[in-house]
Amino acid sequence: MPYFVTWMKDGRVRKFAYPHVSLETALGFAVEVLQMEGTDVWVADERGEKIADRNAVAEYAEHTEEG
Repeated sequence: MPYFVTWMKDGRVRKFAYPHVSLETALGFAVEVLQMEGTDVWVADERGEKIADRNAVAEYAEHTEEG
């Protein structure tokens, strides 16, 4: 299942056009986006359903930094 990273910046929602093949890679990319780009970020599936919200992305970042 493909996963897409979407983020909000300057009040606009933007979606990266290319999919990630795993949730883990999408979350890793979302962490980078959150640190650099926007006020909100999330991961959605191919239907646009939110799989991981900003809190889940932040938790993933904390988990991977500890590891």
